[in-house]
Amino acid sequence: MTETGPTLTSHDEKALKALIAWWEDAGIEMDEPVITARPSAAAGTPSSSAEPRREARRVPPAEPVRAATPEAARAAGFGDAVATGPDAQALAGGADTLDALRTAIDAYEGCALKRTARNTVFARGDRAARLMVIGEAPGREEDDRGEPFLGPTGKLLDRMLAAIGIEREQAYLTHILNWRPPGNRALTQEEITLCLPFIERHIALKKPDMLLLAGGLSAQALLRTNTPITRLRGRWTDYTVRDAKGEATDTTIPALAIFPPSYLIARPGEKRLAWQDLQLVSERLAPTS
Repeated sequence: MTETGPTLTSHDEKALKALIAWWEDAGIEMDEPVITARPSAAAGTPSSSAEPRREARRVPPAEPVRAATPEAARAAGFGDAVATGPDAQALAGGADTLDALRTAIDAYEGCALKRTARNTVFARGDRAARLMVIGEAPGREEDDRGEPFLGPTGKLLDRMLAAIGIEREQAYLTHILNWRPPGNRALTQEEITLCLPFIERHIALKKPDMLLLAGGLSAQALLRTNTPITRLRGRWTDYTVRDAKGEATDTTIPALAIFPPSYLIARPGEKRLAWQDLQLVSERLAPTS
């Protein structure tokens, strides 16, 4: 007699499907499709109810990012979390120092990324630095240690800055989001919108002389544009500083978008363009006579 293996009940099948969906949301990919039903001995043919692994969710093209509101958060699917506590703008606006801002970010429960991350990644470097570097999102090593720009990407960025005379601790580094996306997937517009008040408040409190926006997402979010990084890089743009309520002020900071280090590691040929961008930073940092 041929052994067909155990037959899953409808309850087991629903539980397995839920587990598969949770794996996908966490960024875990399976090499082979999971079969949720076994062949029936009576039928003698494979079941047609086998469900292959679904493709990972696609991230839509970037759109201009608007200030986060409780309504936007609820529309993004985080209504319950936001409804139980202050929204990001209220928490960020209540911070009047960098330490207070870090405490506010630690208290925020409105973004689902926080529930899958190991640590909140805030910043590293000299708080008095003239240059503030803002990347896109933490990776695995950043998440493990709670510091931005570590591992291969951090080492490359350190070398890039050192090439124009800025040592590791002389710059101030952070990300537009403070938590690692599961599986290092791309950020969604909803996640960026929810957390945007924190990085905007971060800039307002830090008061750098200039911003280096390392990556298309960070540049597009902070500059309120959907222009791709290939067209943003290579020229200075004015970043508009926002007040505690998230409203635009008359103060601007020169901002330069560059390719993120991860992109340069994957495409070393683009380093020549990155070097051209760094020269612009070096010229702006040079003391005037």
